[in-house]
Amino acid sequence: MARRVFISFRFNDGYKYKESLEKIFNKDEDIINHSEDVDRSNYKDDTIREYLYKKLRNTSVTIVLLTPNAINHKKIYFYGSYKYDDWMYDEIRYSLEDRDGNRCNGLIAVYTHEVENMILKKNGDLTYISSFNNLVRENMFNVKKLYKQNKKEGIYDRDYDHYCSLISWDEFINNYDKYINIAEKKRENKDHYDIKCRMPNSISF
Repeated sequence: MARRVFISFRFNDGYKYKESLEKIFNKDEDIINHSEDVDRSNYKDDTIREYLYKKLRNTSVTIVLLTPNAINHKKIYFYGSYKYDDWMYDEIRYSLEDRDGNRCNGLIAVYTHEVENMILKKNGDLTYISSFNNLVRENMFNVKKLYKQNKKEGIYDRDYDHYCSLISWDEFINNYDKYINIAEKKRENKDHYDIKCRMPNSISF
């Protein structure tokens, strides 16, 4: 059965990576790519929402390309809270919503070479994921205790103890089928995770 994916990316530094993935997916009959690169700069919020609902309908996995300009969501401070004015944020949060005609997608964050030192820190044999202001980060380390694969306190299985998998570009393109399958399995067991569809302290206008 074909897997239907959506790629979320920053146009200014992620387009080349998105094109590379599309070339790979276009050769795979088992993957249907629903991504796009329409300029939505003049769209109103309601129009963006309906447009993305339509694009995400019937997709099962959203792939987020983490490039330098995609690490932190764009936000506006507004009376003690934040308004996120960011297409990528909208693409991720609408991907994670259950609604009529579409249920929560599996989520994969693919980080490029340029951002590895920005999001990963190493201490001996252990690798730590840094905090950063992105909804993919809010959906890591969020497996419910009962379903945690790695039973050691403070240590997490990178494939199944995060709803959003964090995978390097090279690993993903060399074994994308594996990671899409894992994302779909977690989607089928989404009740095992505390999924967050919005950033903390976020508001809507």
